[in-house]
Amino acid sequence: MSRFTVQPIPTALGHEHEERFHAHDDPALGYTHLAVPRLSGLAMPGAVFLSSGTARTGSDVRLFLTGVAIISLGGLASAVAYIVTWFLSTLLPGLPLPALLLHVALPGEMPHYALWQAGLQVLVFVCFLLVLRASPLAGYHAAEHMTVACIETYGDVVEEWVRRMPRAHKRCGTNLLAGVIPAMLVGLPLLSYNLMAAGAVAVLGWAYRMQIGYVIQQYFTTKPPSDKQLAAGIAAGRRIMHLWRTNPDPPLTSLQRIWYRGFVQMLAGALAGSWLIGFLFDHLHIWLDW
Repeated sequence: MSRFTVQPIPTALGHEHEERFHAHDDPALGYTHLAVPRLSGLAMPGAVFLSSGTARTGSDVRLFLTGVAIISLGGLASAVAYIVTWFLSTLLPGLPLPALLLHVALPGEMPHYALWQAGLQVLVFVCFLLVLRASPLAGYHAAEHMTVACIETYGDVVEEWVRRMPRAHKRCGTNLLAGVIPAMLVGLPLLSYNLMAAGAVAVLGWAYRMQIGYVIQQYFTTKPPSDKQLAAGIAAGRRIMHLWRTNPDPPLTSLQRIWYRGFVQMLAGALAGSWLIGFLFDHLHIWLDW
């Protein structure tokens, strides 16, 4: 598999790029071709992480803390969902919604247990999206996408061009999650209730993952970045392109290339944060009763 992609650039930009990045013109196509790496990225608290697999921006510690931050937002979303279920339980007496959310209610205590469980899991997910949208991470996420799109389109990082780029990106991991989340949140609880309905949710969720992912990106996981957030994305883009052009193919093992992508460090932070949030969540009802 190629380690870089070749992007067609209008010849109106050709002279500048030929001088700065050793591009070459193809008279037959009327394009200037620029080799750019296949980038991946992450929104971090206060910064943007980009990686080509052979070069990267950002430290391991900051990637770890990014995982912790994302899980912390999930914990906050769970707290918001608990408040919502508590309010609903006051309007619908006899339904132990908070207990079901905390996984201390038994199936026999509620009619249509599976449906309520699926609904509450969707509620937590919606709360997470709203919390994420309200957080600065959504702006840095947009800056990451816009910077990567600019590099993939023009082969360079220029603020004017970055500002014109869309916030949603077709290679964002949100699209993959959008394909499996319906099965996880709704399909699994429905398995014991209606097998065909659970299967339909899983199949339709995967079939429409790109459309669902675009909506989630556009309206929840990204928002128009501030000038500071956009500057962070641009700085990361210029840094990664400088590193990649200086040494595009260093002698790295496959494990080192995976490490350079940053997902392992972020996953470690997410697991650590998840354990802490899980511990607090499991003991919440005890502390509330006390």
